[in-house]
Amino acid sequence: MEKIKVNLSENSYTVYTGASLNDVGIYLKKRNFPKNVLVITNTTVGKIYGEQVMEKLAGCGFMPAIVRIPDGEKYKTLNTVRELYQACLDVNLDRHSLIIALGGGVVGDIAGFVAATFKRGVPFVQVPTTLLAMVDSSVGGKTGVNLKESKNLIGSFYQPKMVFTDISTLKTLKRREFTGGLAEVIKYGIIKDKNFFKYIEKNINKIKSLDPKMLEYVINKSCVIKKRIVEVDEKESGIRAILNFGHTIGHAIEAATKYNKYLHGEAIAVGMVCASQISVRLGILGKRDAQRIKYLIKKAGLPVNHQLNVNRILTKLIYDKKTKNGKINFVLPYKKIGQVVIKDDIPEKIINDALCEVKK
Repeated sequence: MEKIKVNLSENSYTVYTGASLNDVGIYLKKRNFPKNVLVITNTTVGKIYGEQVMEKLAGCGFMPAIVRIPDGEKYKTLNTVRELYQACLDVNLDRHSLIIALGGGVVGDIAGFVAATFKRGVPFVQVPTTLLAMVDSSVGGKTGVNLKESKNLIGSFYQPKMVFTDISTLKTLKRREFTGGLAEVIKYGIIKDKNFFKYIEKNINKIKSLDPKMLEYVINKSCVIKKRIVEVDEKESGIRAILNFGHTIGHAIEAATKYNKYLHGEAIAVGMVCASQISVRLGILGKRDAQRIKYLIKKAGLPVNHQLNVNRILTKLIYDKKTKNGKINFVLPYKKIGQVVIKDDIPEKIINDALCEVKK
């Protein structure tokens, strides 16, 4: 098992990868976590792992309760949050209790937001069960929910007390969900580590086949890249914004389709291709590197085109939470794979042309 320490001034914590769900109670007990526990999961994950986690927690002296929310991005709303507040009240949760997020990115984001806001803050632990959550959303403390206008407009920065990852849960993940998580893995190579990008290029087929050693490496590497960025900029006042590569257009695509057509990772994949095309049109990235990015995304099994009305996407862009003074911030590949630049002065025609080029 690997231990990755996220060192923050007041909210440091450890990410455990290669752990086992059977040991979650043991780890929590060793670290003296509160005994009163609410496990927040969804209907899919709860059916597979809910009973196992509850049993292991109870066996270690915890008093666990569980609540299941519907499965899907479209349920990442304030209505769901209200229902979870009621669940917290029903089990007498207080500021000395514990919330556990058991599931993917949607569960982690909602559970984290509930933990951050219920009684002004309840400790919580992330137990991610999807690739996307393991490499991205469980680390860094971003929590929140969507509005119909755009994604994650309501939220807060609230760090978990621990991240506990059992890679074997990926065996029960739907293939499409696993593939969606690869978008975030590829992102890390593009924004920060050209050698990691090359590694993914070379080993993508083994990674897709769930090779344990490959999975452990890419998950650990992704978490290390993210934790180093978060340590420098916990609340996204500077460099942390590079983690949004592909997300500006990706979030607009999700919102434009009411979170029904694309998984998050699929929309981000298209967003990364679009961002690369914008870089080419600005003359800050060579066509060869843009093609490498597109080819790897496609080889991973992710979409590289969209089928939407371009104006509909453009309309949603203005609601992006990264917009500042009416200007939309884009994270763009810069000169070569492994480094990016943030620009807010991109002519609308270039954005429009890139979206049209990527349209199928």
